[in-house]
Amino acid sequence: MREVFVAGAGITPFQKYEPGTGRQVASRIAADVLREAGLTYSDVDGVWGGVALGASPRVVFVAKELGLTGVPVQHVTNASASGLAAVHEAKLAIQSGEHDLVLVLGYDIPDYQTSAEDAIARQGFLPPVALFGLWAAERARQFGTSAQDLAAVAAKNWNFARTNPRALRQAESEVTPESILASRTIAGMLTSKMCTPWGDGAGALVLCTREALSRLAPGTVVAQLAASVLQSEVYGSMHTFEGAVVGPREMTERAAKKAFAAAGIEPSDVDLLQVHDAFANEELEYIELLGFVAPGQADALIHKGAFGPGSRKEFGLHEVSTDGGLIGRGHASGATGIAQIAETLRRFTTHDDSVGVCQLSGAGSVCIVQVLRRIEL
Repeated sequence: MREVFVAGAGITPFQKYEPGTGRQVASRIAADVLREAGLTYSDVDGVWGGVALGASPRVVFVAKELGLTGVPVQHVTNASASGLAAVHEAKLAIQSGEHDLVLVLGYDIPDYQTSAEDAIARQGFLPPVALFGLWAAERARQFGTSAQDLAAVAAKNWNFARTNPRALRQAESEVTPESILASRTIAGMLTSKMCTPWGDGAGALVLCTREALSRLAPGTVVAQLAASVLQSEVYGSMHTFEGAVVGPREMTERAAKKAFAAAGIEPSDVDLLQVHDAFANEELEYIELLGFVAPGQADALIHKGAFGPGSRKEFGLHEVSTDGGLIGRGHASGATGIAQIAETLRRFTTHDDSVGVCQLSGAGSVCIVQVLRRIEL
């Protein structure tokens, strides 16, 4: 099958936007990404968009803002994994031979006042923080995870967000685990600063074939989408949550093994990792489930400085949630997957990183793992 590359990516600031502005915000970042890649609308032969909230505008309306009314437009919804799901579907379309260069959007900016919590409540689920609070309690029972462990994760991600001007959370000074623990208790061990602030936002990227890369300037750094694996849950011991928002642990393990095998890599080859860290305990779980450390080992490592700046050099372990993750950057649902890929591409251009992994879970429950490899034209 044909190779697929990320030829450009960008995101808007994650913040609160006025209801009804989603079409304009999403189309502007799309236009910016195309312009920075030296491309025009006429170069695009398909549009895919990941949108999680029903209150956000349909992708075809954003495409019309761009003038892209004569090409296929696909609207993809898969909860928090919607952005990576759109990338997954667009990748398959390119590999099929039907498309050479496509625009992938990810956004959630409602046309009317609503929230992700409202959308989940209408489906009959418990609030996400309650579900993940239960998962944190289960981890504490199994591995002895403490509130201090979760605070160390959250502080790391808040501090990564301080270097990201598009992050929703912008702390004026270094954030300490103590300040995380001092914030308001939300559910069980989880405090407000251990949880994603949600938010609105939009992102866009260009996927293309190797042949289409000839339109870019020599020396441009791009990312090969070396693998994209989408898996759903099977019945298991972790089916304890109403609506199966998290799903069993084996789902993530299975997705990771398939993705790494498809890309021809081992966990030790990975330089940076972006995960679904909407709640601090998730990051510890996914670091382990993706195969980077053994179950229960991430807790002690986070206190030593692993997974933060310089982790690769000091510990031989990747850095995690380098733009602040969902905890620091924010979680604009459909835009989150695009933000993960945009951050990976940014790191390929600014750091000595060659292999990145992006992972998201979606209520329902699905897991997507994608592997990206640095390429310089």
